Amino acid sequence: MLSGLLANAYLAIIARNMPAAEYAYFGAFWSLVLLTGFGVFLPIEQETARLLQTPRRPLGVIRAALLTAACMAAVLLGLLAVGWSLLERAFGGHPFTVVALAVICLVSVGQFVVRGALIGTNRMGRHALIMLLDSALRVIFAAIVAAIVADPGSPAFAWTLVAATALAYAPQLVSLLRRRSASATEPDPALGYLGPRAVITAVVPLLLGSLCAQMLLNVPSVLVPALSENPQQATQAGQFVAAFTLARIPLFLVVPLQSALLPLLSGLLGQGDPVVLTRVVRRTTGALVALAAAALVLGYLVGPWLLKVVFGAEYALAGGHIALLAVGVVAYIGLVLLTQVLVASVRHRLVASSWLSAVGVATVVLFVVPDLLLRVELAFLAGSITGWGIVTAVILLRPRERALQGVYR
Repeated sequence: MLSGLLANAYLAIIARNMPAAEYAYFGAFWSLVLLTGFGVFLPIEQETARLLQTPRRPLGVIRAALLTAACMAAVLLGLLAVGWSLLERAFGGHPFTVVALAVICLVSVGQFVVRGALIGTNRMGRHALIMLLDSALRVIFAAIVAAIVADPGSPAFAWTLVAATALAYAPQLVSLLRRRSASATEPDPALGYLGPRAVITAVVPLLLGSLCAQMLLNVPSVLVPALSENPQQATQAGQFVAAFTLARIPLFLVVPLQSALLPLLSGLLGQGDPVVLTRVVRRTTGALVALAAAALVLGYLVGPWLLKVVFGAEYALAGGHIALLAVGVVAYIGLVLLTQVLVASVRHRLVASSWLSAVGVATVVLFVVPDLLLRVELAFLAGSITGWGIVTAVILLRPRERALQGVYR
């Protein structure tokens, strides 16, 4: 929770030290960091954690995860090279910001393997402390840049993110490679070593779902600056990025916990009791519906005032825009939480299908609605609600007999 709050403090420091139009370029970088980091490498974290919790697993889980992540990073770097000119435009013509994004791809290899290993070995305290250290270093580095640089641009702040993440996770990766950590389960030497191909096979459906999840969440902050055609729209883009950042505060508290849910859900599913699982899903859905109603009202009434307090008067935006974003975030949270049930039950293809449906609906809405901000807000809202509804239906309407047998495919 502290890590999530510090992440928003970090963004607030940056927003208060540059014009709204320039902050839109940093917002585009921030969103692509989440897309390439969480979108691509979160499945590595999830699968590493799941494998380390699996009885009679093969040897070499960490090694296979690192090799797989390194291959994914190489592909990402190739894509960044191909799209360099487009990325440079989205970042306001700053090539050093594109370089920072490339370095983040390399840093993410170790970051997400470390996170998965700590979760899989039940060291949640250390996992939380490293996340807190990462966020704290970001705030410290951003404050230093704001204090010593007269007119800092988005590239300077982009590199604070790179430095903080590398310093937080590099020592942990070295420690992980030097010594074996006690795990919840023991490997079976008779099964030999786990190869990268087995990890890739499990990760691909999760990767598709994860990329769609990050596209749904982060592409709006890239699209609005990229679609801006004049200085007025560029200012609107900065206001939108700030409002979306504010609306996504709950996600910084919820999303980092999604992998930590895997061991709990695996135990619940292993009991083979569908009544308990159904009760949990229904209560979660009811709570989220109530939260969405509260988000609608608070976003409309309190959102504009809170936006001015956190980011400054330059970022003022009408309450209707903030309300739509807030409700969309609640629906997105529902989709994130419930897809962990499918991950824990190894129904990876259904995870991908749910997120693909959400992105598909969002894309249709994006092309139908003409307004610069409204089209993106409604696309995010409609896509999140669609995916959430599909996952809920899949879990609640699955055959009772399969649940009792503990069979998930």
